[in-house]
Amino acid sequence: MKTLCPSTNGVINTPEEFKQFIPANFSYFLERSSGLIRRILQDMGQWADNSAHEKLLLRLSFDLVERFIEYCPSQLPCRPSLLLDGFISDFFGRPQESKAASTSNPVLYRFLDGLLNRAVLSRDALICLFYHFYGMKPVEVGFLLGLEEGQTQRIYKNFARWRQKGWFQAVEEVGLTTQDIQSLVEKQVADPEAFQQQVRDNLKELLPFYRKSDPPYYPCLEDTKWHEMFREGYGFDYRMWHLPLCLSCMNVITLVGDSFLLNPDVTLNFHVSPHSLKEEEFLWPGSGAKNFSADKTRHRFSRELQMA
Repeated sequence: MKTLCPSTNGVINTPEEFKQFIPANFSYFLERSSGLIRRILQDMGQWADNSAHEKLLLRLSFDLVERFIEYCPSQLPCRPSLLLDGFISDFFGRPQESKAASTSNPVLYRFLDGLLNRAVLSRDALICLFYHFYGMKPVEVGFLLGLEEGQTQRIYKNFARWRQKGWFQAVEEVGLTTQDIQSLVEKQVADPEAFQQQVRDNLKELLPFYRKSDPPYYPCLEDTKWHEMFREGYGFDYRMWHLPLCLSCMNVITLVGDSFLLNPDVTLNFHVSPHSLKEEEFLWPGSGAKNFSADKTRHRFSRELQMA
């Protein structure tokens, strides 16, 4: 961990001093937060040295530092570096209230949280968010990103793997049952407008958190930056694909990308089920998947949905 320098270890007395102090020391607090969180998780036996845990650590560090910045002014005068240590320790030392429980549709919140969590770790899940959020089929995603026909085949493979096993794995990992998924479908059918509004409300809270998994690409971009990224062919190597998750970014992309076959009026059109070539493929995907655990989950969901 970085050695404390006098400016970082000093006492902050007023909110004005704190406002000047934070921008110059944000990276230090992020590093300090990450180091402390890693040690706590190691002591709790909940840490593994892999990329997945590192990404989750980074997201959590961003989140806690931002909460700390809001909290700290109420505790002045103080030494922010020491207060941060106590703030993080207190966070892990008390029972955490589930945000899902406070929402109007807890099952939907958990489902969206699970999809976004998989998208951080799985390229299949990432690409298929274009379908889940906006109803975009593989060919439309290819046009959106300006891909040539041969490169678009990658998109079809992403959609196929997600349809065959990825979606079922995500549902199982988040702990949702067949009845939970069925309830989402029924609520969407009963009142589509209210359901889509719930999706929008939940995404406003969830998307900023998950987009912190890749800090250089965290902010929504200016129009000129989108033009630059498309001109340089960023879509060809996936570097920008996690960005068009918010509706404002999507509206810009349809104007600057090679999307002449797309409807220029992009709207949130959430789909609970994965994209399928035929309606019955949701229940009986012809995957031939070799992952036995995912295969069991898929057929369990298929059987229970038929009986529901």
